[in-house]
This record gives sequence, structure tokens and C-alpha cells, in this order.
Amino acid sequence: MSESRMPDKVKPLEALGDLVHDGDSVAFGGGWFANHPMAAVRELIRAGRRDIHAITVVGSVDMDLLAAAGTLGHLSFSMVTLEAFGLAPNVRRAIESGVLPFTEFTGLGLLIGLEAQGRGVPYLPYRGPFGSDIPARYPEIYATTTCPFTGEELTAVRAVRPDVAIVHALRADAEGNAQWDGTSGPDVEMAKAARRVIVTCEEIVDRSVIVENAHMTKLPGYYVEAVIEAPFGAHPTSHIPRYAMDAWELMDYAAAAGGASFSDYIDQIRGESEAEYRDRVLKGRDAVLKGLVDAAEVIQEARA
Repeated sequence: MSESRMPDKVKPLEALGDLVHDGDSVAFGGGWFANHPMAAVRELIRAGRRDIHAITVVGSVDMDLLAAAGTLGHLSFSMVTLEAFGLAPNVRRAIESGVLPFTEFTGLGLLIGLEAQGRGVPYLPYRGPFGSDIPARYPEIYATTTCPFTGEELTAVRAVRPDVAIVHALRADAEGNAQWDGTSGPDVEMAKAARRVIVTCEEIVDRSVIVENAHMTKLPGYYVEAVIEAPFGAHPTSHIPRYAMDAWELMDYAAAAGGASFSDYIDQIRGESEAEYRDRVLKGRDAVLKGLVDAAEVIQEARA
């Protein structure tokens, strides 16, 4: 196929509500306070999506925000945390009240389940999780198996297949070839396991840029259904090497999430575009967040 006939998968962020449907199981990339597809999370809230079965390995402000907005119908996770800023209050309230059904995985168990689906096998075995009661609680996911070569007893994890995976990359081209410079967390495993993949990225570039940096391509375009350009699309979490996490916004979020008027926070997101969100929240802070990454690189080089 000539380059002029290559598929163009570029979509605007506003199209996300048509790409993700109510009731879909959606794997959200990122982990801890890094690489979460936050622009997509905010857009799903604006689109009024409901009954989403979210899948996250180490969820963060993304899951808490979706829980607060009433977007989630089920949550499969190994951990959801605001790290130094405390627990994820909206997720905790929803689970403790019984409003949000959930499935709890071990972290490695969920990764192995995703990897099994990506490899096209019904399950994969591993050693562990020793001392955990999670396998006994979820016999539809975990089972005991015996190695046919050594006779060793192992834990088998059933393959996990999301309807959709949404991941945030550094850059991608119109064909969907996506690149990361640094950690990609569980994103690639999620994408390879999912029926459909949506990539948001800091920038959409010409195919020649992808080719020149071919070693950074972690997700080939043939996995990808749609590509969405979303600058600062992981904010307020980090996306190295572009920007650090926004601790100021995360502190504001944690304070608001613990209060009775958090609905005002959600309503503000619903009522603004993503460009308006960036203008409101960053207010010149983008240079600071970029500078923090540059400073960390200088310190690291000095220590080397």
C-alpha cells in the first residue's frame, strides 16, 4: 500500500463519546500518577457515558473522577490510590456503599490476564499470589493448574479481554503507530488484549517522524482504531518526558473530592471543552511542569 493510501485514523477528542458506548468494558492505561489518559476520562464524562466497566492496574485520579461522575458500572482493579494525597475518596465511598460493584485482582494477576489475551491463549500460569485470599474469592478468574513438565502447582489466570483500551502516548501518526519515550506501564498489554484501541497522544506527527524513531514504537498501528491528539492529555498526572505531575492540581482535587460540594468540580468539567480545561487549570503552569522534567534530567546526568 502506498503512503497516500495509508488509513487515516485521526479523530477529534469530541468523537470519543461515539467510540465508547454505555456498558463497554474499558481498560484505562497509566499507573500511579503517570500516563493516565485523563483527557479521554474528562471527555467520557462530558459525553455522559454510563455503566462503564473500567479496568485499571494501578488507578488514580482517573478512576476517582469517573466514580464521582457516575460513569462507572463496575470496577476491576488491583489498586486505586491518590498516593501521597490519600485514598481515592469517591471510589472508596462508592464501593463501601455498595453502589459500585467491583472485582479485585492482584496486580500481577491482572497483567497476566491481559497478557494471556494478547497472546491469544485462554489463560497463563504463574507462581503465587502466596498468602492472598483473592484467588479463592474469584474462582471464575483464578484456578490451580499443574505444570505438565515439572508437576509444580501453579495459579492460572483467565484471559482478560476489554472491549476498548484507551492509552496515552507521546506521539502517533495517522495510521496509529504509537510511541513512548520512557515508561508505558501496562498500556501495551492492555492494547494488545482489547477488541478496540484508542490512542490519545501529545501530538500527531508525520509518518516520517515515526520511522526516524522506529525504536520508540511500542504499539503498531494495526492494533489501533482511532488516534486523538490531546496535548497535556495525561494532566494532572505526568507524561515523561513532556511534563511532570501537577501536584498543585492534585492537591486541589484531593481537597475537593473529600468535600460535600465536589459535584461543582464535576459540573465544571462537564461544561467546558478540553482546551478550556487547559486554559483554566494550567495558567502558565505548563512551563513549570516541563521545567521540572528538565531539572530532573540534569540532576540525573550530574549523578551519573
